[in-house]
Amino acid sequence: MRKTLFTLLLFVLTETLFSQQGPLLQKFKYRISNYRAINYSINGNGQFDKTDFVSGTRKSSAASGGFGAAYYKSKSTDRILLTASGSLYSSFNVSQSNIPGNVNTNKSFYVMPGISVLNKWFSEKNHFTELGADVSSDYNLYNYTATGFTGPAKNKQGYYSIAINTGVGKGRLENITDMQNALWLNKELEEAKLLSRPLSDEELNELGQSITKGNNTRVLDVRRRTQFILKTVDNYFQGKGLIKKTDINYFAELNDILFFAVNSPRLSGTEKYIRFTPAISGGSQNVTQYNLIDKYEQRNGTRSLLFTSGFNKYIPVSLTHQNNYGASLKLAYTYKQLTDRNFISGVVNETKSSTALKQAGVNMFFQHTIYPNTRTILIFNFQSETGYQDIARQSGFYGGADFSAIFHYFISYRTRLNFNVGASYQKNLYYSNQYFNLLPDRILLNANFGLEISL
Repeated sequence: MRKTLFTLLLFVLTETLFSQQGPLLQKFKYRISNYRAINYSINGNGQFDKTDFVSGTRKSSAASGGFGAAYYKSKSTDRILLTASGSLYSSFNVSQSNIPGNVNTNKSFYVMPGISVLNKWFSEKNHFTELGADVSSDYNLYNYTATGFTGPAKNKQGYYSIAINTGVGKGRLENITDMQNALWLNKELEEAKLLSRPLSDEELNELGQSITKGNNTRVLDVRRRTQFILKTVDNYFQGKGLIKKTDINYFAELNDILFFAVNSPRLSGTEKYIRFTPAISGGSQNVTQYNLIDKYEQRNGTRSLLFTSGFNKYIPVSLTHQNNYGASLKLAYTYKQLTDRNFISGVVNETKSSTALKQAGVNMFFQHTIYPNTRTILIFNFQSETGYQDIARQSGFYGGADFSAIFHYFISYRTRLNFNVGASYQKNLYYSNQYFNLLPDRILLNANFGLEISL
């Protein structure tokens, strides 16, 4: 009985201690003047196969390659919160199969550019105005050549999407991940008895700011970036006279928290908003047959308007617990047009269709997150949406709900362990691509376990 009471008392005291750290997380301000990052990727591979059969020798070969580049920029001051990114990815593939009496050659090319920008301007009373855009497109070209046909078959596909994001509101969601890791670092150094004295709330906040400075200073060389982060945080401890001795144990604790602790974004704050998002998108497909006479063309276009109004609230209750919830009103209008043309032996057959989907609904979400240590995250999510819709003169209620539980273990930036289970319910929901496709009413169960390794 005494052991049980002692354990319960210890739990209460520990939770109270962590709850005292809740206000530190809630008051932290993530500020960076100008952070930029550039990523490049290039890849290529090839293969060759030769097999002897009684009927003859079969040969096949293939080669492919790709190139990608991405740019990211962010700025977070008291008046501006800016995120911007741009990317370009392209790839090609060439393959050939040689069967006695038949040679097939396939060539393909793919390119996908994209740009995303969102800027928020804040007033002294934390009112904000936001404006941004998301632009993306892709283009595919396929050529097929086969023995016995007069020319190559061709398939060209293209797609584009443009969305403008506008809004007004009050409040701000701050990224408090660096403050979280500052508190973890302080806890580890205290338990190792490496601190010369306890840190004040102001000093803990300054420690979080020093971690932000180290993480968001652009240093291209990975080794030098690692040194810079360690030196930035160490200089803070040294300048304040907070460390008894700088031995291997001290630097091991620094390295462990700064490079191997949980790094998933964690937010704090309340945001009330009204947002309006107009968007257009479209696609095309042109298929030419081997005879170079028969063709198929498709054109599709979508115009949409989305209005949302609601609030989001992110509460770091303590170092180990987080509650997030919100609700919003949604009004949406989506109009689709589709044109199909078949050219067969000089005869054109054209079909046109259009459909409009109108929705008015309410969305709600709740999330509870547990951080039992610096490596592990447990997330419980619940989200639902219900409303009334009209499509093709058919009206009715729609709805859906999702629940998931996620276990995430951070081994390193290259290796992560994930496990999740979930259940979802959907009724009278539509999936949108070129058409509106009505999904069956159903309950879905899922479970997934995986080890992610990035080489």
